[in-house]
Amino acid sequence: MKNEKGSEEFTLSVAGIGISFLFDQSLTELEVNNINSEFITSKRAEIKLRVHHGNLPERKIEEKIFDSGSTWSLYLSQGKFILQDCSFEPDAIIEKLVVLESDFKSGEIYTKNDTSNLNFFLDSFGYPLHQVLMIILLSCGQGAMFHACGIDDRGSGYIFLGQSTHGKSTMAKLWSQNQATVLNDDRIIVREKDGVLWMYGTPWAGDFKEVSSKGLPIQKIFFLRRGKSNSVVRKESGEAVSLLLTRAFPPFWDKEGMEYTVGLCHLMAKELPGYELTFVPDKKIIDFVRAL
Repeated sequence: MKNEKGSEEFTLSVAGIGISFLFDQSLTELEVNNINSEFITSKRAEIKLRVHHGNLPERKIEEKIFDSGSTWSLYLSQGKFILQDCSFEPDAIIEKLVVLESDFKSGEIYTKNDTSNLNFFLDSFGYPLHQVLMIILLSCGQGAMFHACGIDDRGSGYIFLGQSTHGKSTMAKLWSQNQATVLNDDRIIVREKDGVLWMYGTPWAGDFKEVSSKGLPIQKIFFLRRGKSNSVVRKESGEAVSLLLTRAFPPFWDKEGMEYTVGLCHLMAKELPGYELTFVPDKKIIDFVRAL
C-alpha cells in the first residue's frame, strides 16, 4: 500500500511475526501482483524495516559476532547489529546490508540494486539473509526454524524433519496428492502458543514449490530416513532432543538464543511423540503414518 509520502509499504507475516517493509521507491504494478499473497497481512508489524537502493553505507566493524565462512556474517557497529551477504574476507564483495537496532524492532536494508522489488524478502533479498533475520527474531524467545516438511492432514499436524536427500520434498509431493496441505517442504517454524506447540509454513521452499502461511498444532514428529520398507522406531526424549537440534537453525552466535532454542527442543521432545521413520517413497506411507 502507499504511505503518506507516496512510497510503498507492505507487511509480511511469517509464523505470525509481522515484518513491515517501507520502500524508498515506488513498486511497479507487475512487482506488486507478483507478491506471494499468502504472506501479506494487515496486522501490526513487530519489526519495521526501511529499504534503500543504490548505495551501501560505509562499513565499520567494531565487533565480529559470526562468520558463516561464505554467504553471510554478523557484526556490531555503533550499538547496532549488521548482517551482510558475504564473509569478513578483505576481498569480499558486499551487495546487501541489514542494519538492526539492538531491540530488533526496527532497522534499515541497503542494497546496491537500484530497482525496488518487494520479492527481495522472498527471493532476491535473498538466501540466506532473509532466513538469518528470521532466526534472529525467533531466537528472542519466539520460536525456532527447522529443516522440515510440515503437513496439515485435514487438521492433523505432522512435521517430518531431515537433512538434504532424506526425503522431505518427496514426502511433500506424496501428501499433496492425498488431500493434505503442504506448509513447506524444507523450512518450518515451531512456536509455543498458550502451552501448545504449533508449526507454521514459511516462504522458503525446497524442490516442492507449494507453500502455505498457515499454522496448526503439531501432533507427531518424524525423523526421516529412506529404506526398503516402512517402519517406525520411537525416540525417547534425550535422543529426540539431539535429533531436533541437528535439524534446527540455531543462533550459534547468541548464548541466550541458544539456551532458548535448546529449551524449545527439550519441550518438543517432552510433549510430542517422536519417531524415526524409515520409508519407501510411494503412497503407502500415507496410510502407514495415518494409522500410527
